[in-house]
Amino acid sequence: LLGSALLHAIWNLILKSAPDKPVAVMAIFFTSLPLAVAGLAIAGIPELEVLPIVLLSAAIQTGYNISLFKAYNIGQLSSIYPVARGSAPLFVFIISLGLFGSELSKGNVLGIAVICAGLVTYGLVQLRRDGSNKKQLLLALTNGLCIALYSLADAYGTRLAGSALSFLGMMAVFNRAFLFAYLYFFEINFLPRLISGFERRYIIGGLISFVCYLMILFSYQYMPVPVVAAIRETSIIFAVILGAVFLKEKIFWEKVGLIATVLCGLLILIPF
Repeated sequence: LLGSALLHAIWNLILKSAPDKPVAVMAIFFTSLPLAVAGLAIAGIPELEVLPIVLLSAAIQTGYNISLFKAYNIGQLSSIYPVARGSAPLFVFIISLGLFGSELSKGNVLGIAVICAGLVTYGLVQLRRDGSNKKQLLLALTNGLCIALYSLADAYGTRLAGSALSFLGMMAVFNRAFLFAYLYFFEINFLPRLISGFERRYIIGGLISFVCYLMILFSYQYMPVPVVAAIRETSIIFAVILGAVFLKEKIFWEKVGLIATVLCGLLILIPF
């Protein structure tokens, strides 16, 4: 999960630094499509009963893709990312508690609460420091809600399919189709922009995004969803560091506090 968190921060850095973010998000996800098809060839196509969950997840992830590049169009990596990723496990916990009841220990709940509190507080401070408007906050929270919804759908779908590779492969095929349709109809001159704006680093981003999410789906088969959601969002630590090093985003004292808070939450969550 921690390895996945690092990989996730890296491909978000690639997206944030892209000059044309709609092109970048399509290129990143499109270049991972061969891996999805290969996964289906290896693991097989999921049973028909899994298809509704596949379509639901693909639609929600398309909403996640769109809200992500729109948020990065107007906000910084070190402010948008923590609010989106920090609110996600909180949404997961609330929805899980309402629909399924709590199966978490008090230690799990405390660890999740500490990580979410650190991430969201830091993100809100950064948004205020940057002079961000309500639109940035709304996009970040929308992105967090999408993450929570597709996390729950994917956890259920993966367990139902019995294979993370099979479920992710089929979901990815539909997600890429939905995303392309949206960009083609709603982004001006998208195809010419996609051809002229394609960069080789997007291929790296696509490979990384596929591998890191496959690791997440694998974890869903063995761990509670809220716990997985909270641990994976420690990617913000890596995002803050990468944003400072490569995007020259300013470093303030609260970044040290964020890292310390998230590490405390991890110590509570992870049974050493």
